[in-house]
Amino acid sequence: MTANGKILEVAQHGLSQLASVKCVHDGIVATTHCMYPSNGLVQVTVRGGEETIVASDEGGAFGEALSAGIAVKDYDRSLARLVKDHGLILKAGIIHTKPVPIAAAPLAIVLVANASQEVARWLYDHVKIKRTRDFKALLSDFLEKRFDDRVHHNAPVVGNSNKQHRFANVIDLDHERRLIIDPVSNDASSVNARVVANLDVQAMGDPRIIQRIVFDDEDDWSPEDLNLLQVGAVPVPFSRVGEVIERLAAA
Repeated sequence: MTANGKILEVAQHGLSQLASVKCVHDGIVATTHCMYPSNGLVQVTVRGGEETIVASDEGGAFGEALSAGIAVKDYDRSLARLVKDHGLILKAGIIHTKPVPIAAAPLAIVLVANASQEVARWLYDHVKIKRTRDFKALLSDFLEKRFDDRVHHNAPVVGNSNKQHRFANVIDLDHERRLIIDPVSNDASSVNARVVANLDVQAMGDPRIIQRIVFDDEDDWSPEDLNLLQVGAVPVPFSRVGEVIERLAAA
């Protein structure tokens, strides 16, 4: 019997009621009943020889976090103590056992699966999930469908200071009126840049130019930043941009 065959036999016997086990080219993979926050099942890979094995989640916990949009950095130090309580090792985002006797394969699989599940939950609870949707692209697509070739992207508009500013979306409402729909990101540099540009255009006092700053209301905006946006132009939450634009277009 090969080493993989022996590992498979021991693991199947000990985990028949807890996990499904299959051979791969360099070991076995056990799909356990432990669940990640996404409801995906934790998989544990076991490799070894005739006497000892090492069980690993192959980075599954960190992969789970990445797929959810969580910005995973070097959290090994923070999480090492968490897995150490299980008698495990965390290195380079991979949770694994020390070499253990082959007869301990079922226990090793259970320990790694539980630890991987726990680490994934810790990352969900302690690390801010990065926004995955590109609301600026969604806004651009919406405007193109609504206004066709009347919407101009990265369009130049000269402000009161005679400086030329570029705006993501400038719409020709009719022969005279133009509507600036300016998306802003939830960071200080973007907020400052968009407020300055809109304020300079606003200072011209041209009634033919209508300005709106659009922000993604699924982000966690501070009251101070939202108040600052109002200095440049009327801020509009992305969730309401459709109704606002229809009202402005009809006016």
